[in-house]
Amino acid sequence: MIRHGGWTLKFSTNYPEKVATAIGLLNTLVGAEYTPIAYLGEQVVNGINHAVLAEQTLLNGKDTKNLVIMVFNEKPGSMDVSLASINTIVYGGDLGGVKVDASVEIPAEAQAALSKALKDFVGSKVEPLVYVGTQVTKGINYIFLAKVTPVTLDAESSLEIVTVNSMDNTLDFKKVF
Repeated sequence: MIRHGGWTLKFSTNYPEKVATAIGLLNTLVGAEYTPIAYLGEQVVNGINHAVLAEQTLLNGKDTKNLVIMVFNEKPGSMDVSLASINTIVYGGDLGGVKVDASVEIPAEAQAALSKALKDFVGSKVEPLVYVGTQVTKGINYIFLAKVTPVTLDAESSLEIVTVNSMDNTLDFKKVF
């Protein structure tokens, strides 16, 4: 179990039933569609907050895809959950944006680029959980959601967006929570 910022992180491809129902209802609205990728965890705050990683498709003629974290709140004694927030963590788009194609299945070329970049990396263990997509820059950036654990006594893991540049084998980290 990972604890960070009051969140108990529980990465899973299964969702609480109430959260799955709320996502289904959210998708009946016009303007965007949400494809859940993974359940990230929960936070006790005025009930229980549930965090879900999802691919957001903006229905704007170009069908732009972003990666978002949706937070749903389940109030004590309530039969339903309500949407508390949608936070974009990776922006897609044509000009310099990321081609978001999120999946828990990591493509071989992305895994190879990550393994090569991590070969001489020290200080933290990096465990990819979700392949996010690619970005064409100087070389190709492969982007992941990963569990990052510092190599120290009693280290606390965190969820981070990890970007690997395939040309120069560099790593960039950005905390999610």
